[in-house]
Amino acid sequence: MAEEFKKRQEEFQKLVLEFELQVKNNIDFYYDSEYYERIVKWYIDNHKFKLGLKVIEIALSQHKFSSDLLIQKANILIVLQKFSKALISLDKAHSLNPKDENIFILTGQVKIILGYYDDAIETFNKALDISENKDEIFYQVGLAYQASGKFNHATENFKKAIDININHENALYDLAYCLNLTGELKNSIHYYKKFIDEDPYSEFAWFNLGNIYNKLKKYSKAAEAFEYAIAIDDEYSAAFMSLGNSYNNLEKFDLAKKCFEKVLELNGPSPDIYYNLGRVYYLLKDFNISINFYQRSIKIDQFYKDSYYGLGKSLSSMDKWFEAIYYFKKAQKFDNNNIDFLKSLAYAEFKVGNLVSSIDVYTKVMELYPEDVESCLDFSFIYYESGDIKKAISIINEGIAETPGESLFYYRLVVYLLDDGKYKEAINVLESALSINFENHDVLFDFIPKFETQSALIRVINQFKKNNQL
Repeated sequence: MAEEFKKRQEEFQKLVLEFELQVKNNIDFYYDSEYYERIVKWYIDNHKFKLGLKVIEIALSQHKFSSDLLIQKANILIVLQKFSKALISLDKAHSLNPKDENIFILTGQVKIILGYYDDAIETFNKALDISENKDEIFYQVGLAYQASGKFNHATENFKKAIDININHENALYDLAYCLNLTGELKNSIHYYKKFIDEDPYSEFAWFNLGNIYNKLKKYSKAAEAFEYAIAIDDEYSAAFMSLGNSYNNLEKFDLAKKCFEKVLELNGPSPDIYYNLGRVYYLLKDFNISINFYQRSIKIDQFYKDSYYGLGKSLSSMDKWFEAIYYFKKAQKFDNNNIDFLKSLAYAEFKVGNLVSSIDVYTKVMELYPEDVESCLDFSFIYYESGDIKKAISIINEGIAETPGESLFYYRLVVYLLDDGKYKEAINVLESALSINFENHDVLFDFIPKFETQSALIRVINQFKKNNQL
């Protein structure tokens, strides 16, 4: 399979090189429209969209009445976020081929992107009159409702699509997504099992059942469902990808790696598969290989933010904090309010001694995510380490006000109060912490090295346990 993929790529590349040479040397040439479509597809597959658009213009100068080329042009314009121009190209294609349902679908999709949900639904409904693939049209209507936040209407249309075609993979997936948002996901398992009873060899039904179990964090059941899907179709790359993620969640990292390697073999290189390989090697603590895969991902797609973040995590695991900061900042540039990116950047700044920068980032995190326990604890620790115990106490008190039932705040407050010489107050807070979650008391001893203090706290803990018969 990998050899066939490589051979096809080499053939496409040969076509493209021949075309580029003729353009460069101003040689007169003429290709039929299908030949141009193959060349443009190569540019699209390799994310060279602006060059692909130039080829389209040359092709259309020779084939003005090719609706397929106009559709390709619209696809590129959509990627380049030139949606109005894409609609113009699609309108021309429609005038040439008014019964092509793909034009209706693409037009509706652009209208969804632009937020014209009612117009999109109207466009899809027109396609129903001519379509031989009504399952796909109902699915697109569902997407329009989903994008507008009308999840119950979306669910109805996804079910219509599935009723027509039980193997409509995307409809099965998006139905699960909407049911999750409406709180009906757990109750929908029987719905998917019904399809499996009707067609036990539907890899799509098994695949989507696995996705539901994944969303419900039942990773063993999810893995089992994905394994069934793969047993039915041993080249089902999406199932291998999801199975790999389930194995990651089950901490079966070697099995996950094999799944991602299989996806690479089936589909060839992509930023997504290189990212997933990078992540599994990170989880295996093989950071050099992890870094290599993240870099390959970015080489294909320089906007792949998760790979920048992965590079930062791998480098920080190797104590290369300055390099990690660079990549955390790159990731944050693409997603300014991502909590994981911000927290990692703040901690890395702290590790290299940039306390002002670290405090600035943590302040932003707490403004955006005041309920995040880990950030609050880490933020307070910066002030504690720098000797400003009162500020550290103040941050923890703010955390308690935001999330009064979180025992970790109370245990951390005990540490800070003891360091501030407020022994009686610390003991009172410790009793509150023990009442909320007795088992978490071990976290105290990560911060309190003195044997005498530990002994005093242990006496209080044991007395509390005795009094409450835990």
